[in-house]
Amino acid sequence: MKYETKIVESIEYLVEQERKSTLVLIRDRVGFIRLLKSGEAKTQSAAGQVIGLCERQSQRLWRIYQQDGLAGLQKKPAWGYWGKLSSTQITHLRQFLLDDRAETLADIQAYLQNNLGVSYTIGGISDLCKRLKIKLKTGRPVNVRQQPGAVENFKKNSKN
Repeated sequence: MKYETKIVESIEYLVEQERKSTLVLIRDRVGFIRLLKSGEAKTQSAAGQVIGLCERQSQRLWRIYQQDGLAGLQKKPAWGYWGKLSSTQITHLRQFLLDDRAETLADIQAYLQNNLGVSYTIGGISDLCKRLKIKLKTGRPVNVRQQPGAVENFKKNSKN
């Protein structure tokens, strides 16, 4: 394939863009195109090997260049995934937790489902709490023979 004719940017422009880029990822991508344009690498896999890519990754870079041009290669990749919740929903969840209305992960799950319309599994709730650095919510142990409301009744009737 004649990469010299298919790549429209000049070698000088590519070198300049390579020097300007602050992210190593983008610098390598522009360098990949420069290697093909200058003829230092005859194939995509050879150019990829110079910058440390396998053949499949080199093919992906070439496809991105063909579809979007140099601007497509210079786009910053979107890193990170914050899950199903938006920042406002996370704020509502934090307020719910600050109000001490959740004792267990199931309570958080029910709140998210009923109030925010987002469904999570219990494992997903656990991961969400870890990611948001929320203290683990577990129920306090209760004796199976304890009568419901007996603790409150005892607290009301006991003398200080």
